[in-house]
Amino acid sequence: MTSPPIRAPGGVYEGAGRQVAVAVRGCSAIVVASDDPRSAAHVALGIGLAESAHRIVMIADLAGEIGPLQTLITDDDSHGVFDSFEFGTSFGKLAREVVGASNLFIMPSGTESAATEQIIGSPRWKHIAAEFAESDEMLILVASAVAPGIARLVGNVDGVVLVGPQRLALSPDSRILARVPHPVVVPPPRLSRAPQWKSQDFSRIGLAAIGLLAAGIAGGALFGGRDEESTTRENERPRAVVADSAAADSAATVRVTQVLPVNPHDSAGATAYSVEILNANTAEGANFELERHRAAMPAATISQVPIGDTEVTWYKVYAGAYDDSLRAEALLRLLRRRRIVPDSEGQVVRAPLALLVDSVPSQGGAAAKAREMVQGYVARGLPVYALLQRDGGARLYAGAFNSPEQASLAATALRVAGVTPVLAYRTGRIP
Repeated sequence: MTSPPIRAPGGVYEGAGRQVAVAVRGCSAIVVASDDPRSAAHVALGIGLAESAHRIVMIADLAGEIGPLQTLITDDDSHGVFDSFEFGTSFGKLAREVVGASNLFIMPSGTESAATEQIIGSPRWKHIAAEFAESDEMLILVASAVAPGIARLVGNVDGVVLVGPQRLALSPDSRILARVPHPVVVPPPRLSRAPQWKSQDFSRIGLAAIGLLAAGIAGGALFGGRDEESTTRENERPRAVVADSAAADSAATVRVTQVLPVNPHDSAGATAYSVEILNANTAEGANFELERHRAAMPAATISQVPIGDTEVTWYKVYAGAYDDSLRAEALLRLLRRRRIVPDSEGQVVRAPLALLVDSVPSQGGAAAKAREMVQGYVARGLPVYALLQRDGGARLYAGAFNSPEQASLAATALRVAGVTPVLAYRTGRIP
């Protein structure tokens, strides 16, 4: 009989959830699904704890009395999701605030399990998600990856965070916001308790024992996430250490799927230089500056950039897109002369990457068509600009970034707005 896999401590998943929080910041309702609902609950708690610093977060149990969530409920009232759907009681009346975690609430499964197709696949979730979006709050639904109705549930919210599986088998086309692989605990090697006293060099025995002990300690502290469907491919991906925020006595190494540019062959000739106009800590400040000077700033855009593993986000206003820094310097001098940028502010930065959102095929009037399309995106509040290509067509980009990691938050925001971007090296020239 095959024994169940040894899971990493819950704090490891919670730490991964805190990192994932940056990728879902633009969402108001998400599903966290896994083949192990306990692990999903810990990831959901990590996301919830990170996001509760900015807004109210409610975590709802759709898997049926998951231990990590149940332990945070201090009263004996078992009413929850099931009762809300069965009797119409509002979520606000049934949710329990987590002691010591301001703005974080738990919605238990209920007097009966909420893990049913009738509840999970209900169209009501779309209306509930809209209510959370209107109030600028966040709803996190914890469910099994194989729950009945899971495809409809994911379709009714902003997307899914997968814990373990690389795709949702029952809904392969679902919008995946982030993936958190299972760390696999590697137990230390067994050491013989009955040494064989043969005629040996005792110094070698001592060195061997020290080596085995070191290997045991290292093995017990090492976790290597493996995807059962694509072990070879996953082993080629980079690893990132996730801190155990619950002070568990183990360490972990978790793979993070890295998004790579779709056109690596264009890296050498990328349109890599822009002028950083403003580095704002609010979207409102960046948008105000962009709208005020858009007409005077070619290829103007905003880059929503996460700062490390923190919850801090910068909104960088950029102008220009050039293949050499001298032309970017010339634009900076021009903007300073026009008093758009103060003399002591602004700088030329290298940002070869952008999010490709649309394109215009090679045709007569491609520049005019590109301007028309840009205006349509700008009217929706999206910081899109166009660059003309050598073949006579045009590509529409959003943002400008120095690394793939910088683009993660902006990509999520575009997906929430209904746009499917791809990361690419910028190419072309300003119309």
